[in-house]
Amino acid sequence: MSIEQLQFFSSLDFPGRSTLLLREIGEKIGCSVRHLCTQVEEGKLVVINIATFKTNRLAARVPIECYRDYVLNNLSGPVDLRMKFLATMPEATRQQLFIEVARSFPAAARKGLMHSLNEALR
Repeated sequence: MSIEQLQFFSSLDFPGRSTLLLREIGEKIGCSVRHLCTQVEEGKLVVINIATFKTNRLAARVPIECYRDYVLNNLSGPVDLRMKFLATMPEATRQQLFIEVARSFPAAARKGLMHSLNEALR
């Protein structure tokens, strides 16, 4: 992930990092580690558990991409606000996001999506 990962919310960014601790995320977004553990249990925040198999304790490392997804998935507000923050992202980041979204569709739907996009751009 590039330094641009959360450029639209630079106060929430962790430039140059590949994984984060729950404590760091809690400090950054103003919540407790316990709350984040609940989010992990509910499947809302993806972590890598590096604990040994002999312990029940969670030793979580959050990939920076999962942190970014968590922030984006928890944004609230009208669609135009989301479009505004998308517009502030670097073009290369928006292009990569578009590719990732397009790849998430089955091939047939992807073809229709590309047709709709071409029509919208005319």
